[in-house]
Amino acid sequence: MSISKTLLAIGLAGAAFSANAGVIYNASAGPTSGVGGVTTNTFDDGLLPIGFATYDQLGALIPSPGNPGYAAQPPGDPTAFFSVGISNGQPSSSSVTFGGNGVDYFGYYMGSPDDYNIVTMYSGNTMVLQINGIAMAGAASLMANGNQAVGFYMNFFTTAGTHITKVTFSANQNAFESDNHSYIAAVPEPETYAMLLTGLGLLGFASRRERDQATPRFY
Repeated sequence: MSISKTLLAIGLAGAAFSANAGVIYNASAGPTSGVGGVTTNTFDDGLLPIGFATYDQLGALIPSPGNPGYAAQPPGDPTAFFSVGISNGQPSSSSVTFGGNGVDYFGYYMGSPDDYNIVTMYSGNTMVLQINGIAMAGAASLMANGNQAVGFYMNFFTTAGTHITKVTFSANQNAFESDNHSYIAAVPEPETYAMLLTGLGLLGFASRRERDQATPRFY
């Protein structure tokens, strides 16, 4: 199903949509994504994923139950979570980088939103979105006042021609807590398929030509 059809299908009641340079976003009830076909990193095994989705800062992994003084556990999900901040070993910034063509959807469960919570998204070396805690909380019709009883799910969808290849979470105070990071891997664009098929055709032609040249001819 295309991303546009997914948007129509989920019909998230009360969600506020905004757009910026190839990415649209909304907020829905947490703690899990309401979008079908996602892969989710829950951090429950105490490890940061590597592979298609690779996280760069081990210190961003916070074991349950967290600490209300510097990294409050997102409400309603009593497991390990992801947090950036300025104390107790947390990095002030941490990124997840995606392999392949990147992703067409990314989402996360966010707890206790603060105005200094920042998410920055890139497509290759180009920044395609930067959003702060005020805008994220606003998408859920909430205030970015650090209320530790508040949690909601942020959903980000790409528009045509854009793929998300890196997402950076940052906070210059304590803290930016999130959990259940989900994504949908991007599929190659039609022109990429065309180039692939052309390449395969050229390889097949070269292979046939080599066989023809190697076959003895008798006259």
